[in-house]
Amino acid sequence: MTNLILTAALKGTIVLGAAWIATALLRARSADLRHRIWLAAFIAMALLVVPVSVPQTLRMTIDANAAAPGTVSVAARSLPSFALVWSVVAALLLLRWGLGVLRLFRITRQAGSAGAVLVSPTIQTPMTWGAIRPVILVPAYVEDWPTEQREVVIRHERAHIERRDWLWQAFAQIMTAVFWFHPLVWLAAVRLRQEAEHAADDATLATGVQAPDYADRLMAVARQLSGRSPAPAAVAGVAMVRQPALTSRIAAILDSGRIRTGASVGARIGVVLAAVALLVPLSAFQNRNVYRAGVDGVTAPSVTYKVNPSYTPEAKEAKIQGTVVITAVVTATGRADDIKVTQSLDPGLEANTLAAVSQWLFKPGTKDGQPVDVAVTIEINFKLL
Repeated sequence: MTNLILTAALKGTIVLGAAWIATALLRARSADLRHRIWLAAFIAMALLVVPVSVPQTLRMTIDANAAAPGTVSVAARSLPSFALVWSVVAALLLLRWGLGVLRLFRITRQAGSAGAVLVSPTIQTPMTWGAIRPVILVPAYVEDWPTEQREVVIRHERAHIERRDWLWQAFAQIMTAVFWFHPLVWLAAVRLRQEAEHAADDATLATGVQAPDYADRLMAVARQLSGRSPAPAAVAGVAMVRQPALTSRIAAILDSGRIRTGASVGARIGVVLAAVALLVPLSAFQNRNVYRAGVDGVTAPSVTYKVNPSYTPEAKEAKIQGTVVITAVVTATGRADDIKVTQSLDPGLEANTLAAVSQWLFKPGTKDGQPVDVAVTIEINFKLL
């Protein structure tokens, strides 16, 4: 699994880099268009993580034991540590977001109704959340505002609901948890959120709200945040005001020359086509033509050189025995590629298996006399003598 994520992260760097360049070149266009570009980049990265089914027809069984010689590379020693750290950090980030959603659910149940919105004294900034039945939450101090000023806040939050921003930001949170080690993913998540706020601001101003009045409401909310830590619920909700991006938002709101229309149908289609054009070559490896031995005259590959995976001291001490099963593609060049663990036994033994098989050499399978890529399943039996 971690191999697939690392590969997707490497390819995702190209995707996010392209999105960064595109949004920079389109900085004079609407925020809605830039938001769609960042969203398309996240969707492309998610598709890169989707494993492609590999035909499993050729099965090999190799025995490895504590007395047999083996090789453990530096990479092999680091893989279990990375897998463990990745799992822990990803789980903590998802837990943090999940607790935020739970907090929002509790606040919503305890909030009082005030027409189209719910009022809660426990939040600091207006926000919206929810995909199926989205709700608008406003702090208690908003009730002291005149009706016209409250309406500005409601229009902003309705714009988020119409744009489904909570759903997209929740998706970005999940992608950030998966690729937490990739700095560009964090930056992309920030840009996605910022462009969503700019786009909601544009939609609010398009309803007839005056820019100075709207900027004044944002400042009024920001003053309530001064010197206080953000509410835990703001982690999972679409908050109206976040301090770091407030200055740029105010400047954009007061910029009379800014384009505030949403992305045109042609621009949306262009974003999709550009994402597909970038994704297809990056996914070519996953979607390459892999043959099955014994079908249509395809011959099976055979091992010409192998390194037996060795036991780790921890596995020996714990007396762990069993089988690690991996799938791979033996390429036309005679090397194992796209190696994935389908049945694990122990993180250390799994890592040593991956490191060993990556060094194996094969006589490649053939079709019509020509070497071709052939799928294999390899079982490594670990036994203590």
